Amino acid sequence: MEEIREVLGEIGLSEREITIYMAMIKVGENTASQISQVAKMNRITTYTLLKSLKEKGYCSIYQKNNIQYFKPIRPEQILGLLEEKKKRIKILLPEINKNLSPISDKPEISLFEGKKGLAAMFDLLLKDAENKREVLGYGNVSCAEKVFQQQSTFWRKTRLEKKIKMRAVSDSLGDIEHRSPAIWKKITEVRTNKDFAKLGTYTIITENYVSHSTLKEGIFGILIKSKEIAAKEKLVFENFWKQAK
Repeated sequence: MEEIREVLGEIGLSEREITIYMAMIKVGENTASQISQVAKMNRITTYTLLKSLKEKGYCSIYQKNNIQYFKPIRPEQILGLLEEKKKRIKILLPEINKNLSPISDKPEISLFEGKKGLAAMFDLLLKDAENKREVLGYGNVSCAEKVFQQQSTFWRKTRLEKKIKMRAVSDSLGDIEHRSPAIWKKITEVRTNKDFAKLGTYTIITENYVSHSTLKEGIFGILIKSKEIAAKEKLVFENFWKQAK
């Protein structure tokens, strides 16, 4: 349930809107009073949030016997909403690019904070990896698995769906290999370096990006966009790869 809430938050719903939408999913089409009881919110707040969800396309309103009812869209219809947004953005891109100032090729550095921030950073890395179909990683994977939890599972599922290969040097294999599907073993190679257990970081490298995630003193991600720095990090990785077991 927590993972569902996180995903809904990442696509633009507020915490309270998510609570109302989840309540609607439980009770089906119903009145604001019934939805407010399940959501454990007062009726006025519930009604305001229902109107907001309607404007965003997550529910519809109709009258029956002079009583207003609210009907949630089915979860699979959310994909349709996202596709519609993508289409609108594609249509607007030429106009946006007309007004775009020249962009330099200087390295770009971004800071991401918390699990939601890291999820957004991982999305950027996977999107960049779609071209070369390869990701490199090294660091303390045992710590990363504990910290990232759902984000790590989502990363793995998405990577496997996109058939993006990965080579990694980690402190240990843990139980990843045993609980991963057969396709994971086909497109994933992992070697170990026990010294990485001393680290509190994990690094991921793609064609244009390098990310460093700190895992022990707060959850932060530093993302560097630079082809040259990524190329340098690939050399560092290859040295780790040769030395690893």
